[in-house]
Amino acid sequence: MRFSLFKPLSILVLMFATVSVWAAVPVSQDVASNIYSENCAVCHGDRGDGQSRARFGLNPKPRDFTSPGAAAELNRKRMIASVAQGRKGTAMVGWHGRLSMPQIEGVVDYIRTTFMPLAPSEEALGATEPRLQHGKALYEEHCRVCHGDKGNGATWTNAVLNPSPRNFTSPQARRILPRKRMLASVTYGRKETAMMGFANRLSETDIHAVVDYIRATFMKGAVVADAGIMDLSGSRALGGDHAGTASHGRAPASIGSHGTTPRFSQQQAAAHEVDMNAPFPDGLKSDFKRGRGIYMANCTACHGARGDGLGPRAHFIQPKPRDFLHIESRRMFNRPALFQAIMMGKAGTVMPAWGAVLTPQQVADVAEFVYQDFIHPNPDEIEPEQEQTLQEDKKKVP
Repeated sequence: MRFSLFKPLSILVLMFATVSVWAAVPVSQDVASNIYSENCAVCHGDRGDGQSRARFGLNPKPRDFTSPGAAAELNRKRMIASVAQGRKGTAMVGWHGRLSMPQIEGVVDYIRTTFMPLAPSEEALGATEPRLQHGKALYEEHCRVCHGDKGNGATWTNAVLNPSPRNFTSPQARRILPRKRMLASVTYGRKETAMMGFANRLSETDIHAVVDYIRATFMKGAVVADAGIMDLSGSRALGGDHAGTASHGRAPASIGSHGTTPRFSQQQAAAHEVDMNAPFPDGLKSDFKRGRGIYMANCTACHGARGDGLGPRAHFIQPKPRDFLHIESRRMFNRPALFQAIMMGKAGTVMPAWGAVLTPQQVADVAEFVYQDFIHPNPDEIEPEQEQTLQEDKKKVP
């Protein structure tokens, strides 16, 4: 009787030991690829860019592993924990009950090597960590009082300050705040806001550290504004061709403590009187989506897909194309002003009179897109546009 019980028990022990040994063996790249295809691609997409059909029903959207923000934010340890335990407040469930730890580690390594070529090594992350800790200390000392513990604005400041401090967690922040602009804002301040310049209090190293801490901690998701944008040193934030880019690098010496150039000073008084709710002339009713197609097909080469004046032709143009995100642009250009500028062009610049090519209706459409997307955006409704979507829109000519 004892022998009959011992034999099946020994078989179970042997099976458990075999499974334990098997579970400790790292999975191959092919196996990890299959795991991703069968379990992860349905949300994160076949290319790891989050462009799946499931994204339309998910809020927040699935992680885009190909974005610069993901490469900068996600280290291997965090990704393993996310796959194993899931992410609270998202559709990401924990897989520890369905995948072994080697399988989880394998699929994470597959994602990092396949979709995140810019992801820093663990050694690099270790070297970066002290800098982010320094940035955290600076944020808590200088920034938290206005921007809050979670980067979304302290309660009292949202009620007292006008405009309210920047909410770094909002979709609009990821959409319009490249690293270059944030460095300039911390260095020189932001005119017409409570944001002061810290150039006299913090070193350049300190400013870089606190900006990178804010971006890594609060600006979760794809930071679309980063693509092709340069930092204050004049180099591209994500590498690439440095030739001919210095003119968009360090902020010009003419920029004062509020981050605006003197050439706008004579326009400020008039800008205060602009009626930002004024309609288009002749009762024209605009179509935002049609205008978006026209803009992407005709205007991005100069003004950029994000309206920041950093299109691929901008370096070769003098004077530079209009930056619609600049505070003065946002104060000066209502719908009638945009309509007039697009229709008639601007003498002494390469801005053509589009009224010779487009109908008044089409001019109103593109002006509406510029107004809504760049001049007067709603930060609670605008999600960052993916590069693929932008490219598709360029092909749509009304």
